[in-house]
Amino acid sequence: MSTFEEQASAVFDVLETKADVLVSDRATGNELYKVERIPHHGRMIFHRAGDESSEPLAVFQHHPIVSDTITFAGGKSMHLSHWMNVQVTALAATFEEKGQKYTWMKYDNGPFTLLAESNQKRIASFEGKRHVQTPSEGSSKAALPHIIMLPEAEEIKDAVVISALILEHDKHWTRNNDESIFIYNIL
Repeated sequence: MSTFEEQASAVFDVLETKADVLVSDRATGNELYKVERIPHHGRMIFHRAGDESSEPLAVFQHHPIVSDTITFAGGKSMHLSHWMNVQVTALAATFEEKGQKYTWMKYDNGPFTLLAESNQKRIASFEGKRHVQTPSEGSSKAALPHIIMLPEAEEIKDAVVISALILEHDKHWTRNNDESIFIYNIL
């Protein structure tokens, strides 16, 4: 366990099913978020767990030709870049929440790290699905994606989860030329 994880106020595990992404608290096992995926429409619908019948926290819409959009509860649809500016060449994505700017940074093969712009302090990390080597068996196994948050990230945890899953999503959309639709690949 890393020092960062020891300081964490929360560690969320991300489990993918065929239809949904479930985010749960590692310590309690309680499901916190449910993200409904509608791959043939390029849509992700974010809910707090147990609150699927009410208005979603956010709806992310991938568009193959024009800009992706996001709609937050009670708000109007906007280009994703108006909320989260992704800089592919720098492996960074910046978003604003509650008057503060935050930047996800990707260093080498490590996890995404969320920095608060005000003090450049790391407040969260996100590691997507990956394969880890098992020394005793000499083979690899899949490690679940997870989000680690320090207490400083608690007040923006909805934005942390939404932005992390959108970043993970961007790694997996591929074009299915035979059917001319976008699909979500589960690794």
